[in-house]
Amino acid sequence: MIRLSTFAGNRLPDSIALYQLTDEPDVPSCHVYMEAQVFTPDSRRFVLHRSAHPHGSDWRDPAHRYLLCDLADGGSIRPLTDETGVTAPAVSPDGTTFYYFVNEIAEKGRLRFRKLDLATGRRDEISVLELPGGPSPSFYPLSTISSDGRHIAIATSLTVPALRPWLDNALWIFDTATGESHIALRGPDFCNLHPQYSRNPARPRTIMVQHNHGSRHLALSADHGGGYLALGHIASLDAEGNRLVRAIRAGANPDAANTGYGIDLHVVEDDGTGWRTLPVGRDGVEFCQGHQCWVGKTDRVISSTLLFQTPSTAHQELVEMEWFDGAVHFGNRAAGGMRNVLTREVRPPHFLHFATDAAGRRIVSDYEADNGEWHLYIGELGDFGKPAALRRILNLGPRATSPWHPHPFLSPDGRWAFFNSSATGQLQAYAVTLEA
Repeated sequence: MIRLSTFAGNRLPDSIALYQLTDEPDVPSCHVYMEAQVFTPDSRRFVLHRSAHPHGSDWRDPAHRYLLCDLADGGSIRPLTDETGVTAPAVSPDGTTFYYFVNEIAEKGRLRFRKLDLATGRRDEISVLELPGGPSPSFYPLSTISSDGRHIAIATSLTVPALRPWLDNALWIFDTATGESHIALRGPDFCNLHPQYSRNPARPRTIMVQHNHGSRHLALSADHGGGYLALGHIASLDAEGNRLVRAIRAGANPDAANTGYGIDLHVVEDDGTGWRTLPVGRDGVEFCQGHQCWVGKTDRVISSTLLFQTPSTAHQELVEMEWFDGAVHFGNRAAGGMRNVLTREVRPPHFLHFATDAAGRRIVSDYEADNGEWHLYIGELGDFGKPAALRRILNLGPRATSPWHPHPFLSPDGRWAFFNSSATGQLQAYAVTLEA
């Protein structure tokens, strides 16, 4: 890794130790999406990938590779995979095993589940899943592993009979020892589940999911060209781009876009039972952005939100919350929900992507300023109910220069922060130490 003295046209103070981790000039490289569990628990090694982008990769790209970066060895990088179609990576909680899938869904209607021993390099195929109904059109490019390491969850869509035009979507649970799997959740509204197992060792079967009310993927007939048509599920900006909200309305017609008041969040057990609700969104004003995470190994959750107050610009807050029992879909209007707006001392709030350390005491977030610049914020998390002590540590440059999302996250010990940038003209992965 290369220590930088300047970044995005700005000279860095001596107190900022910023490193560029990847440097291939002709191949984009970046971190895996910030909610992924890709670190060893000692905060020494983690997984990133080449020939990729911050939201995943092209499953058909033979150049795509998962890589292992060793911070304790000067940021050395070695490849972990060489197959085409690798996706949905996870590192076991004890740091010994790298799990991933090989996506053969579109061509063969199947998914290969594999593991790699990080000490010996031994690779094994755990199982092959034949998806029902033939090839499926989509696969969520992340997985999540349970706190005891015994289960991995992924999300796919499922093909459906011709008489049912709306695609079903499924949450799959895999046994990491046997490869046996079952569907925990299934339905047309689960198109972007963002599944995240609890990091709490006492809750190895508890998983957080995103419920995209009103979202549909329509299977088009051959007369209409085939393929799939997606309908929206969150607030939209108007055609002129001046950030006014397009009306979101309740409605029973699934063919109408912008219905159902968008996303809400739930916590369930990985057999599909035990529904609980998180008090955010779905009140006509506050909308979930679709980014959320556990607060370390606690039972609390943070979600990013959009607050539209026409004709003001959109505000993006980070809201910490505790769940309550029941499958309630009223979001923050539901009785019994406990909430805490972490970003209430930063005005205007434009926080988008974020993550915490394992202890749930530190948070990192990107921030898109009104002038179009990306900023990186670090914050300390106090007791529930208190605002985060947030401070800006880096200017990541204008979005016009670096359009890719930074997607920052922290090492488990909270001593390193990581982000993506294409400020040099090529997408690369970066790291900054937080000890100074």
